[in-house]
Amino acid sequence: MSMDDPVEAPILSGSTGAEMGVPLVSGILVVGDDERINLARSSVTSFLRQTYPNKEVIIINAAPNKAVLDKQWPTLREYRVDPIEYPTIGALRNRGIEEADGEWIVPFDDDDHSHLHRMFMQMAVRRDGCCVMANQQVRVDIDRQTLCVYEDSAGIPNTVLFPRSASNGSLNLYDADIVEAGEDDEFVARAFGSNKIILNNDLEWFPGPCLSIAYYHTRNKSSRERFFGEFAKSQYDGRVCGDIPADYLDYIKDVMERAGLTASIKSTGPVGAASQ
Repeated sequence: MSMDDPVEAPILSGSTGAEMGVPLVSGILVVGDDERINLARSSVTSFLRQTYPNKEVIIINAAPNKAVLDKQWPTLREYRVDPIEYPTIGALRNRGIEEADGEWIVPFDDDDHSHLHRMFMQMAVRRDGCCVMANQQVRVDIDRQTLCVYEDSAGIPNTVLFPRSASNGSLNLYDADIVEAGEDDEFVARAFGSNKIILNNDLEWFPGPCLSIAYYHTRNKSSRERFFGEFAKSQYDGRVCGDIPADYLDYIKDVMERAGLTASIKSTGPVGAASQ
């Protein structure tokens, strides 16, 4: 499956997830800039590689000139929208949720990549009325070539999986007026509060260090300090922070190179996990 040309989600074992009674999960991707289209294609491909068998991707594209897809399928759809009509990340995410057919929603960014078993693991621990988040995430600083395992025992909001509908039948939507970074933090706190399940995906039992990888680059809305916590300090420049298995590090390097983001990451050994 090409990193530059997303294709329809594969069908596993000759049966669709719907035929097996597995709930449909909708991945929601928002794209706002033409220069991020290649990032978005890579991110969609990573999402579709996952082993969970019943999934779709809804792309909400506010980029002025370019499309992410050159062809659409029932489980892979792109909607071109006017950024004047949808001026915020909240409004764009909400359009994706409205267009989605899934019972469960996974928002992801064009600079995020997913572990092969991310949705499989999150859906395995889901409960009605609760969202599911991971307690760790790989975070990569493209400019400084720094990688760390970011940790939060209360859950990392941008790893969230949540039910599309609330108990009263209304959609679980973002704040359509939010303009600052941290829309996932606000959404999780407002829509779910303490009704959340934290998936402990540490190295003691999970096959690979984290459910997802998030990249920091010059067009991120968030500050480096917010994104990396203690690892924003210059003392970590050019270092790999965290106990990252070699095969997973190779995967991260490959993703970055295919997206044209950097040529290499320097590894000088583990430093530890960052925390909020």
